[in-house]
Amino acid sequence: MSCLRKNIGQGIRLAISSILVLSLLTVGTPASANPATGSIPVGQSATQVLGTLTVGVKSNASSDRKSHQWNKVVGKTGNYTTRDLVLERDMDNVTYTSRGNVNTGILLEPYTGKTIHFQRGQSNKTEGGSASNRDGGIQIDHVVAYAEAYRSGLDKLDFAQRDAYYNDPDVLLASQAEANNVKKDGTIAEWEPSNQTFQCDYASLQIGIKAKYGLMVDQKEHDKLAQVLASCPAETIISTSQVKQRLTGGTSGSNTTGNSDDNTNGSNNQSNQPNGSTSGKNNSHTTNKHHITSTKKNWVKNLFNGLLKRFF
Repeated sequence: MSCLRKNIGQGIRLAISSILVLSLLTVGTPASANPATGSIPVGQSATQVLGTLTVGVKSNASSDRKSHQWNKVVGKTGNYTTRDLVLERDMDNVTYTSRGNVNTGILLEPYTGKTIHFQRGQSNKTEGGSASNRDGGIQIDHVVAYAEAYRSGLDKLDFAQRDAYYNDPDVLLASQAEANNVKKDGTIAEWEPSNQTFQCDYASLQIGIKAKYGLMVDQKEHDKLAQVLASCPAETIISTSQVKQRLTGGTSGSNTTGNSDDNTNGSNNQSNQPNGSTSGKNNSHTTNKHHITSTKKNWVKNLFNGLLKRFF
């Protein structure tokens, strides 16, 4: 009997190994290894790119937003995640914790035009933070909100591609927590920045992101985007990496270079970032490859752990 139990146990382990190998061979390379997405069309006319977007009726599907989290950034030590990458890119005077997280910095906030003095782990209620959320008064906003993107066509991509969207710096912007909480998952027809000088750039960012991921707009959203751009017909598509320079002296409607790597320290120098400074070029393909690698590792780990729990 003990010999029989031993043989059964060995058989189960062999079956698990076989299933794992077959899984890796058949679906181990997610579709996102060759993303069905392009890049931000930086420098192109925002009005012309808007004309290429599909106008349609969005789905009412509930998104899987809670299934995603900030990924650790490949090539960084400690706990440095996508959130830290965006904070470092968008802020000045950045310092770090001993574990690699962004600890302090100063943000010229795009949605309100206010200055936020970020301190990791503080609520910063006086500068737009929430007393119940110790995020330093800054949240990382998906410029095209994840749930809204999901209803606009992101739901047709696989999980790894959606995770790449969730962690894509091209989609993300450091913003005041209060403003982001009011925005929620609204389109530009439902919410736009109170900072009047940023509204054209905000429309440009939304159009560029939707173009990159092949997302649709509904009629109200399209009309609002067109209305905003009518006040700045020379507006060109920008990326989120160019926002800081726009706010500190760049010219709206022109193609500017990305932010420099001032105020960095040690191993966290921004020039080593997967999505560092740009000069009219887009590094999103490289960034996506990093996030796809991270997602694939997590996928294999979750598959193996799930099989162990099921059989043992």
